[in-house]
Amino acid sequence: MTQPVIHWFRRDLRLTDNIALHEAVNSGQPVVPVFIFDNRLLKSSRVGAPRVKFMLNALHSLNDSLASYGAQLVIRRGDPPKVLAALIEQTSASAVYFNADYSPYARKRDDAVIEALDVDMHAYDDALLLSPGSVLKDDGDPYRVFTPFKKTWNAIDKPERVETHFKKSIFADDLDKLTDGLPSLRDLGFDDTIDVPEASEQRAKALLGTFIEQDIKVYDETRNALVIDPFGKDRPTGTSYLSPYLRLGLLSPRQAYWAARDAYSRARNDDYKTSIATWVSELTWREFYMHILYHYPHVMQRDFVDTYESLKWADDNDLLQAWKDGKTGYPVVDAPMRQLKAIGWMPNRARMIVASFLTKDLLIYWKHGDIHFMQHLIDGDPAANNGGWQWAAGTGTDAQPYFRIFNPISQSEKYASPDYLRHWIPELANVPDKYIHAPWTMDEPPANYPAPIVDHKEAREATIAAFKAARGES
Repeated sequence: MTQPVIHWFRRDLRLTDNIALHEAVNSGQPVVPVFIFDNRLLKSSRVGAPRVKFMLNALHSLNDSLASYGAQLVIRRGDPPKVLAALIEQTSASAVYFNADYSPYARKRDDAVIEALDVDMHAYDDALLLSPGSVLKDDGDPYRVFTPFKKTWNAIDKPERVETHFKKSIFADDLDKLTDGLPSLRDLGFDDTIDVPEASEQRAKALLGTFIEQDIKVYDETRNALVIDPFGKDRPTGTSYLSPYLRLGLLSPRQAYWAARDAYSRARNDDYKTSIATWVSELTWREFYMHILYHYPHVMQRDFVDTYESLKWADDNDLLQAWKDGKTGYPVVDAPMRQLKAIGWMPNRARMIVASFLTKDLLIYWKHGDIHFMQHLIDGDPAANNGGWQWAAGTGTDAQPYFRIFNPISQSEKYASPDYLRHWIPELANVPDKYIHAPWTMDEPPANYPAPIVDHKEAREATIAAFKAARGES
């Protein structure tokens, strides 16, 4: 009897262009496809219902894809080393294939799995185009600044997509006898509070196709727009909206990159090429922050730089709660914060605005915002989220200067349409466009919408003074 091999799905919930799965299939042995609900992750303060629900939908879709080949996903819950050991004993599997994950917890977990199991372990780099350690300075140290990282990253050849030939005989028999079945959101300890977009490999490919063939042409000029709901029936132009799909591996970075490269080779005007290059640069930021997290795992717990260790951050739960609830009195802050709770997403420009407001206007430590985002974002990624928050706070690698503080009124006037603000803040329904970005300037402001919880000018001056003091400047 031929011994099977296990493919352990994690953040690679797709069949196509999946390197570890491709290698498992090419081993010539029957494949047991497995997904494990890790109790430690489910109980983490950084995990919330929206992303878990999106993941559950993705797992249902993956199971349907496997069913077309006469297979099904083996679902288990528990401690990965123990779960895999039990499966190996049940199936007599000779090897485990998986794609590497680079967060501090994932690396410790994978080390524990490798240590515990007495079978061949095959790990592959799939979540990034270029793995950590492959983009280094001439002296062998990792980059800490994005621009030189990007220059080196651009100069390195990127891996091609892999094409796997699936057929029913690839997968092991009697998989239904091994699985515990997919749980409900409530089974996993979460309340079902919001609707999430379709989570499937097919949907990811369709979104990528539409973006590359149409929307990417205007990406450079529309990417900062604050859109109401990118996942609704009438999807607006602006960005690709692929972040949730890349986060869970419903789409590979190679699929995204090579689709953009192919479009660039066909582009016939400079504006089109500029937009494509800008989007690829955003993919590079994703890789940069993952490399930073890999080389400097302490960033999950504290500032990347120690310059501001003595800074006196505010300890004000009322201000923090007002920010979380979208009741700061600043529409461009409140609308995205309400959007986040309603659909599990907000535009990238909005993420920068609300992060700047929390850390610079309210002088509240970035980790509070980092955790809140991870609890609510369907695309919440430890590396990108942490990188974005520390960038906004001025404490991270290649961060914005401490004195760069977004003005919530000018940011609103530049990026937020009145329709966007009114949609998420119904209290402003009758506020004229003239006052929509600063409703407190009306003779009779809406009674059911709060006045600003801080004065931006005064807060800016206080924050700059606090940062200067931490730097030892007068």
